Amino acid sequence: MPKKEQYPEITFGAIWSNLYDVDCSNVAKAKNKLSYLPWNEAWALLMNHYPEATFAFLDNETYLDGTVSVVCQVEIHGLTRQMWLPCMNYANKTITNPSSRDISDNKMRCLVKTIAMFGLGFHIYQGKTQPEDMIDDVITEEVYSKKTKPSPAPALPKPIEPKEDKDDEPHLKWTPEGAQYWVDQMIAVAKKMMKSPDDLRSQWQANKKVIDFLTTFHPSAYASLKDQFTALSKSLKKEETNE
Repeated sequence: MPKKEQYPEITFGAIWSNLYDVDCSNVAKAKNKLSYLPWNEAWALLMNHYPEATFAFLDNETYLDGTVSVVCQVEIHGLTRQMWLPCMNYANKTITNPSSRDISDNKMRCLVKTIAMFGLGFHIYQGKTQPEDMIDDVITEEVYSKKTKPSPAPALPKPIEPKEDKDDEPHLKWTPEGAQYWVDQMIAVAKKMMKSPDDLRSQWQANKKVIDFLTTFHPSAYASLKDQFTALSKSLKKEETNE
């Protein structure tokens, strides 16, 4: 595998500039009103620009309710991105105790999501909710091209935000300290308001957009949030059992 030192011109910014402008509309598909890029097409497009790229899957993350998240890493000339994805069914609902086939399918979906973090197909995600989360390719509907204005995205629950931020997406400007502040605020709300593990899961899903951002750009804050949520969930589950 060529190392970054051998290609000093290879940077995250250079890769993004090369891949973001790639028009994927001729190979993208759509289902349930969501556009997505099949994994084989995404990899073929990536190979056209960076044939040295490699990918790997890290250890799965298993949660208390039996659901599982897969984690993928893509490397281009020594530069890596990681992304995770919960194992979901055809209706984009999380699967309890997923089978090996469920895990395999979702790994390839996660691969596409990780590639998009380098820029390829990222425009498909903008204004959409998890467009890569389609398994079957049988039903093909109208495909969204980045040259076509997308339909309005459904309203998302408003996440907890630092008080000083007034923009629609303040997390995009966060420093590591700002990210940890948000985590601390979210945990404080969870400890005060959440009464069961189901309440915690609902809070997590309501703030998923920001949490997805943390996984890539503020991994330390994400790890802190995950550890505290897991501990709190165990505590609440124990209280339910005692009752």
